[in-house]
Amino acid sequence: MTPIPAARGRYRAALLSGLVFPGLGQLVTGHPWRALAYSGPSAALLVAVVLRVVRETERLLPQEPEALLDPALPFRLAAEVHRANASFFLWATVGVVALWLGSIADAWVVAPGRGTDVPGDDTT
Repeated sequence: MTPIPAARGRYRAALLSGLVFPGLGQLVTGHPWRALAYSGPSAALLVAVVLRVVRETERLLPQEPEALLDPALPFRLAAEVHRANASFFLWATVGVVALWLGSIADAWVVAPGRGTDVPGDDTT
């Protein structure tokens, strides 16, 4: 089995943190505590958003069964949930994006071979 070149490892770590989930690049590069520092808060924010949406939707659902047949009900519920929680959703989004970008940058920096390999340079 051939080892992964260092430059490829940097791209791989940054892409895993950026495209899959924050902290995955740190986990691949052998930094489990850094991975936990990015993935834990990201997962907690995502769970908080889902819980907020579920609770608000349950609160706003109509009690009469006939009202549930309205095809526009999901859109009205979504608009009302968003209107009532716009600030929460804004700050949760800002937090997740900040963690995601920080995870990408950190994965790029801590990956092995930082700055030592030039693509196409096989003189060593």
